[in-house]
Amino acid sequence: MDCEKRGRVTPASVVDHIDGNAHNNEPGNLAALCASCHSRKTARQDGGFGNPRA
Repeated sequence: MDCEKRGRVTPASVVDHIDGNAHNNEPGNLAALCASCHSRKTARQDGGFGNPRA
């Protein structure tokens, strides 16, 4: 996500559900992200940290 766009190599530490559905564990719906990128994505999608839901 953001790390890759910035040309940084960061170890992945979290498995993300791409579609936001935590029950959809199909391999195509899973992505390895660093904790920072996962937190930002979750905040954007779920309205965390005062953000509106996407």
